[in-house]
Amino acid sequence: MSTRELRSETESGVRDALRLVRAGRIYELSTEFGPNMPQGSTEFFYGFRLTPYRTMKALTTRDAPGFDFSMEVITASPHLGTHIDGLAHIASRGRLFGGHDVRDAYSDFGWKANGMETSRPIISRGVLLDVARARGVTVLPDQHEITPSDIDATLTAERVAIRPGDAVLVRTGWYAAHYRSDPNAYFRSQPGVGPDAAVWLADQGMAILGTDTSGTEVIPMPDPNRTTHAALIVERGINLIEIMDLETLAADRVYEFLFVCLPLRIVGATGSWVRPVAII
Repeated sequence: MSTRELRSETESGVRDALRLVRAGRIYELSTEFGPNMPQGSTEFFYGFRLTPYRTMKALTTRDAPGFDFSMEVITASPHLGTHIDGLAHIASRGRLFGGHDVRDAYSDFGWKANGMETSRPIISRGVLLDVARARGVTVLPDQHEITPSDIDATLTAERVAIRPGDAVLVRTGWYAAHYRSDPNAYFRSQPGVGPDAAVWLADQGMAILGTDTSGTEVIPMPDPNRTTHAALIVERGINLIEIMDLETLAADRVYEFLFVCLPLRIVGATGSWVRPVAII
């Protein structure tokens, strides 16, 4: 497909997605960010820190100028809270998406290939797959692997279909069950989208996969040599959005919507914090 054909197809998909908006209602799908947010093990995640850098003069002196300002420095992993996994985040057999050898693609200042600066705004049709509800439970069992049959049953129950270019958001119930009440349990292990289901969704044309878990797939991984991350990110160039709050959307049984998610274009980065929304 030529660049012109790809642009035309993308523009057509955006126009179709915009037509889904009728009421103008916005659903927040992201977490809050701050020092007290659930952050997972420090073995994997650099914790969130907000440090004052320039404080207002009125805070520390009797001077109250007409123009006063403050700034801060934020240090944290871009994979904390609601975030998108970039295409440099995962390697398989020493290769990134596009066949880049990790030894050639890495530098002291981040990745020279597939950094977040190459990301695009995501404005598309969104589909919520509430797999937990379709299975008649509030939360899927720990380490339950979502299969193609789970996906098919959920699509049938919701009377929706996957179309090319869709952002597919999968609810397991794990976020509501553990994210705030027991963060250790939330990050330690979880149900997730198995490789077979991920590939099936990709074959239907899915462009983005989002979940309410921290790892998209079953954690701990049943087979590190065959993972959803590698199947989607490395082999197909499909980004993952993780740690999403899908509860209000699911409670209202909204299964089709305009999906908007804008990654930050951070040069050489493996991911970005995001604030995705669903609009109906």
